Amino acid sequence: MKKTGSSSLLATVVGMVLLTSCSVGKGSMVMAQTAVTTGTGTLVIPPSPGDLSTVEHLKQSDEYVVEVKRSGDTNYKTCFVYKSDNSFVNTYFGASTAKPGPKRPQASAAFTNFSFAETAVDVRIVSKIPVSSVKIRPLNLGIDFKQSGNVITFSMATPKKLSVEINDRINPLFLFADTPDTPNPQATYYYGPGVHNIGLNKLLNTNESVYIAGGAVVEGSFRLATGSTNVSIKGRGVLSMGEWPHTSTSVEFLTNHSTIRSSATANMVLEGFIIAHSTGWTIAIDNRDNKSHDNQYRNLKLVCWNGNSDGIWFDGDNNVVDDCFIFNNDDIVTTHGSNKCKISNIVAWGGPWGRLFMHTDWHSSSNLTFENIDMIGKDGGPELVLVEGNRSNPVKLDNFTFKNIRVEAHPKTSDYNTNKFVRIGVNPEKYAVTLTNWLFENITLDDKNSDEGDIYGTTEGPVNDLTFKNLKMAGKPVSSLQEANMNTNEYVRKLTFE
Repeated sequence: MKKTGSSSLLATVVGMVLLTSCSVGKGSMVMAQTAVTTGTGTLVIPPSPGDLSTVEHLKQSDEYVVEVKRSGDTNYKTCFVYKSDNSFVNTYFGASTAKPGPKRPQASAAFTNFSFAETAVDVRIVSKIPVSSVKIRPLNLGIDFKQSGNVITFSMATPKKLSVEINDRINPLFLFADTPDTPNPQATYYYGPGVHNIGLNKLLNTNESVYIAGGAVVEGSFRLATGSTNVSIKGRGVLSMGEWPHTSTSVEFLTNHSTIRSSATANMVLEGFIIAHSTGWTIAIDNRDNKSHDNQYRNLKLVCWNGNSDGIWFDGDNNVVDDCFIFNNDDIVTTHGSNKCKISNIVAWGGPWGRLFMHTDWHSSSNLTFENIDMIGKDGGPELVLVEGNRSNPVKLDNFTFKNIRVEAHPKTSDYNTNKFVRIGVNPEKYAVTLTNWLFENITLDDKNSDEGDIYGTTEGPVNDLTFKNLKMAGKPVSSLQEANMNTNEYVRKLTFE
């Protein structure tokens, strides 16, 4: 499992090309980030990371070639396409490494990124797999593509995060189109194109910064000092943990193997980079002593397979999660207690434990907004929205809004993976959660299961006011509890459909 190889660079802009000199293992090389800039707009293509032979579970794709150009230009430019393989071994619920349990069906996922502004771009994908069918998600974007043999072409007027699925959903290709960023060579830790192994839990202190340039693959994880402020991790490169296998579900293991971990952190910014193969929790920032606040999670891209790969914990107050793509095994976003937070413009594909949102029983929360979310896939899982509470520590959840959420598929896969829409307080002997003023507005589920939810209150934890407004399932509007295929009890004091 041990790796060698590191990189360092001094970036110099020369005309339209950013030349980067770095060392990777033995020898050196020059990498070019293509930046085409004229009066007709900018297109930036990150360079190749170089030799990935020492990087586990990440290599150059042998299935897809991706080329882009500004609309109106003649020549395409080639993007480096990564391939991330499904290396997760499921040892849950009595399974073992000798007889592993089921895991998500995808064998691999390829991904690439590029940036553009003030221009439209044309994309050309050449599949080395014979193409019989193509889907480009989110479906609601209505991407108008053309297929000629094994070549797929389409245009984008603005940056988007897409899943291109050829023939089936087993080997998707993710396209991460960004707006151009501003590199920060003055960052406390600057990682240029090439492979860097930083080990586990590299410590970041108050006012320190990390920049992961496009074409960089950083192996390892970061731990932000408890109580730190003004820490940033930005860039267009990849942060990978493929070196460290998922071997335990213990809190100690998951804490030590989180990709980015901290407590009581404020004014943190995570922006732009890609996380591949998180070993434990992916981004786990908890709210110890109520000191986590004003943290930003923007334009992050997660491609993770392991069992406990929660996407983003947004614990604390006044936090923002925006414009992220999350392909993982466990919950997409989670909080253990938050106030005045917004989660918006998300593209998500959950695995067997991949709920869209889970609220645990640590602390109460208020004024949370979830808006403009495309759930493009869900490979198992008991429900999309889960709320837990504990009679010994009752929580209150006030003023939650779920708005403009589209679920492309959430099929029931087993008696356990029922894939309900919502589950609240299903064990009255254990849970005590008081819900007040919850709104689900403009929610569309493309399919519909025979059981889509349990909404149960208790004497200590009633449901005071929950409204479904413009709910659609399987193409039809839903105007009653019976039509929604949901269950409730006498402690739900006000539940309405509009």
